[in-house]
Amino acid sequence: MQSPERRRLAIFGAIVVLALHAFALPKPLRQGSTKGHRHITLSESVLGNVAPDFSMVETSLVAKAQKENVITNRNRTYEAFTVSGTRLFVVERRTKKNFEIHGLPLEWRPFSDLVWKNRYLLVFDRWSQPHYGVHYVVDVKSKRLVTAATFPDEVYLEQQRPKH
Repeated sequence: MQSPERRRLAIFGAIVVLALHAFALPKPLRQGSTKGHRHITLSESVLGNVAPDFSMVETSLVAKAQKENVITNRNRTYEAFTVSGTRLFVVERRTKKNFEIHGLPLEWRPFSDLVWKNRYLLVFDRWSQPHYGVHYVVDVKSKRLVTAATFPDEVYLEQQRPKH
């Protein structure tokens, strides 16, 4: 028979081992949330202006590149991430091919709110100013830009309302 002190020590040890094991397990890949894309209103489409310059260029990734905002689609066939905030990459996980998205306006502005809408549609925003942005949807399978629409945030809309 064990003393109560030894029993408590054994239970504490088991809890520590389980906690360490839980922290050592690989973390699930982030899929993103569409909550960031519930824009109040999507304004005019700028797809006609942007699409001709858009491309997904096959490239190799520099070994020292720091991947940021890594998201993987649900069936784990594609991964998207930014590098330095202003470069957006898509990886075909089966073929290990890397593609960089090129030709979107304001290349010095960071990409935000990366999320997979479904297996092939990558959704993200790029803010042209603090209260006004462009919402993009890219079909990574066909490598084409599907949507490019401007949108304001709540602060911008409030500033535009007439004061009585």
